[in-house]
Amino acid sequence: MERIPLKPVVPVMRIAENTTGLMSGLRQLIGAEARRVFQNPSRLKEALRPRRWRQLIDVLTFYFRTGNRWCRAPQGEGFQRRVYSGYQEYLQHQRTKLRYLDLSGYETDYQRHLAERLAKAGCLKRGASVLCLGARLGAEVRAFREQGCFAVGVDLNPGKQNPCVLPGDFHQIQFPDGCVDVVFTNSLDHVFEADQFIGEVKRVLKPSGLLILEGVKGRTEGVAPDAYASFWWNSLDDVTGLFEMNGFRLIDRSAFTTPWPGEQLCFEKLG
Repeated sequence: MERIPLKPVVPVMRIAENTTGLMSGLRQLIGAEARRVFQNPSRLKEALRPRRWRQLIDVLTFYFRTGNRWCRAPQGEGFQRRVYSGYQEYLQHQRTKLRYLDLSGYETDYQRHLAERLAKAGCLKRGASVLCLGARLGAEVRAFREQGCFAVGVDLNPGKQNPCVLPGDFHQIQFPDGCVDVVFTNSLDHVFEADQFIGEVKRVLKPSGLLILEGVKGRTEGVAPDAYASFWWNSLDDVTGLFEMNGFRLIDRSAFTTPWPGEQLCFEKLG
């Protein structure tokens, strides 16, 4: 009797897996957008624009190709990372984030909210040098400048003619050791390799320098990763523990609700 080949089963299983990932991703996208519209009804007009539908198609295509799969991260059971075929796929995914988004409203709002939080925290010295990682169009850079700091950002895709943000990869920061007083990021959820990212933050910070991290709540706190997240956590307690195990001391922690539910975590570099 002729043996029936089993090879065709694998692509069928992968298609089923990717379809499941696509449906899961679609539910997350719709749910996230619905929450944003509920919090800010003026977003409904933006959500209905053709460019947002083109973004949806782009995201769903990515989900179908990759399966929207996550696995346990090396940092422990409190962390997960998105499954990519490799670093180039990660870079391509992250660089497409700005393709269809209108961030003008977000940029204005985030700059204002962050400036208020920084002023309230009172941990910044006027004239401090600040490096903002994953700074997109530069709202955080401008917020630090409002506080009298010298600030610049890096991002994989800072857009065209951005006066605040340079092209750069926060896994390989293009600045020398011990060159800045403060590192800021709200993009921990977009890292590919967390240990390498943390190592770069420590490298560019001066002794006793500050890391100010704004992180969104995690899975057990009711928040799921969005379409462009690549690294996720169960809770912000897991995030603070991760940095404390890697040469940082938590010196301030405060919750906020806008533009997303999270906390501002301020760490001091040890040594």
